[in-house]
Amino acid sequence: MINPLKTLEINRFKLRHPRISSDLEGALVAQVTDVHMGRWVKAQHMRQVVSYVNAQKPDVVALTGDYVGYSKLDLDPCVAEFRAFDSPAFAVLGNHDHWTSTELARQAFQKYEVPLLTNENLVLNLRGVDISLVGVDDLVTKHADVPKAFDGVDPEQFCLTLNHVPAASWDCADHGAHLILSGHTHGFQFNIPRLTNALAERMGTKLFAGPYILENAVLYISRGLGSASWPWRIRAKPELTFFELSYGPHPELELISSANESVVR
Repeated sequence: MINPLKTLEINRFKLRHPRISSDLEGALVAQVTDVHMGRWVKAQHMRQVVSYVNAQKPDVVALTGDYVGYSKLDLDPCVAEFRAFDSPAFAVLGNHDHWTSTELARQAFQKYEVPLLTNENLVLNLRGVDISLVGVDDLVTKHADVPKAFDGVDPEQFCLTLNHVPAASWDCADHGAHLILSGHTHGFQFNIPRLTNALAERMGTKLFAGPYILENAVLYISRGLGSASWPWRIRAKPELTFFELSYGPHPELELISSANESVVR
């Protein structure tokens, strides 16, 4: 069996933002996205990924959609692994989750008591500091409602936003997001210098991988873990991402380290 997770790129960033207070200094956010459990990614692989994330001791885990490929039979086994996170974990759905079964996806998150944010927000206490946590539903399947998701958010609080499809991120930034975590694109999986960028622009895709500054917000698009249609990747390795929070006078994302690690065996 092809194992696309044999080597993961582990990227660690420091996020600086004026809305991050001194009491939040050093808080760690982990992002897990685009698992696409199914043909190539299995439950035992996710078990090892969860174990690795736990070892990093994040303060919160952001799950940003596309947990399965195409079969509804994979929804329950995938979400079941998320209950093993030692830290609070929160999720939004992606297009594949809706295509597979919206109702079964919601049932799985409820069954395993992993909060699923469906165009809604809550106040999350991190290290004694209240922050806003916003979850935007999937844009591709027309479930996204950004104004509803941000309704009532305190503009004075740091705002962490989970949003599967990057194209909705400008709207999220306009509504007060400070750190937006997305997936969906897989970095196109075949990242050929100049050619991939040119094709992306021709298709009208302006946001497809890595960090972007959008007004007062930082967007990060992770390449994710799995593959929906084929397992191969060229210059677009599967990715796990961590964000260390820090105060700064303006939004900035600094890469602290990037390493290829054998997380899954």
